[in-house]
Amino acid sequence: MVTIAVLITCHNRKDTTLSCLGRLFSIRKDIDVYCVDDNSTDGTADAIRENFPQVNLIRGDGNLFWCRGMRKAWVEASRSRDYDFYFWLNDDLLLYDDSFDEMLECSRIMEHKAVIAGLVQETTTRQVVYGGYDKSKHLIPANGELNEVFRMNGNFVLVPKYVFEKNGFFDPVYHHDLGDVAYGHETHKNGLHVCTTRKYIGCTDAALQSKNTRIRLNGVSVVKRLKKLYSPLGSNPYITFHFLSKNEGFIKAVVFFVYVHAINLLPDCIWSKISRS
Repeated sequence: MVTIAVLITCHNRKDTTLSCLGRLFSIRKDIDVYCVDDNSTDGTADAIRENFPQVNLIRGDGNLFWCRGMRKAWVEASRSRDYDFYFWLNDDLLLYDDSFDEMLECSRIMEHKAVIAGLVQETTTRQVVYGGYDKSKHLIPANGELNEVFRMNGNFVLVPKYVFEKNGFFDPVYHHDLGDVAYGHETHKNGLHVCTTRKYIGCTDAALQSKNTRIRLNGVSVVKRLKKLYSPLGSNPYITFHFLSKNEGFIKAVVFFVYVHAINLLPDCIWSKISRS
């Protein structure tokens, strides 16, 4: 019998999380779900206990965010059982009926020695928004084929036992983002593959926050701008330096570190001219 652990982390979006869990169990019941509630104040944890008592609910301290929340769920799952497959799942993703079947079949094709990144389309436009990128940093749309990717998103990802034994968990340095991307790079370094699914496995509303908002917040003081930059929802220079130095080289890491501080010290009027040019 195949054993599957689904890993989720959530914070203060009760209805979204409950909808995700309801959809999840309607598709597949022979799964163990490990959900980290990162100290929500909207009653998420109580609602999960009431509606989905089968979920392994883990409490966070409110400062885990995505990467550390997912890592905490993963550690708990691995301690509980020696699973054949681990699935990462974002709670804002609406899974399609055949999502697990597609992911598992793609894994079988790769002899369960590859990370499988599920292709996600935007709810309204139906265009690809998450999954994997080629070396030119272009998102790969569904084309009926397994596609090797250079960089992946972690919205719905399958990690087989074989890959987990090679890679381990997320690097604990990563707080909110980059952990999924780094995991893909680690997979490649270990001589294994990262592939997208052959078709879309779900849909979601496209992210509203751009990269530029992460690296520079406009219309605020320099102090507030730097505070946002160093927050988990910013682009913390030390964490980004760690990622770049490991995966893209020390020089690029230093250049980015200098660049991101320089642009955050510029007045809005100068930055707007530079960013438009």
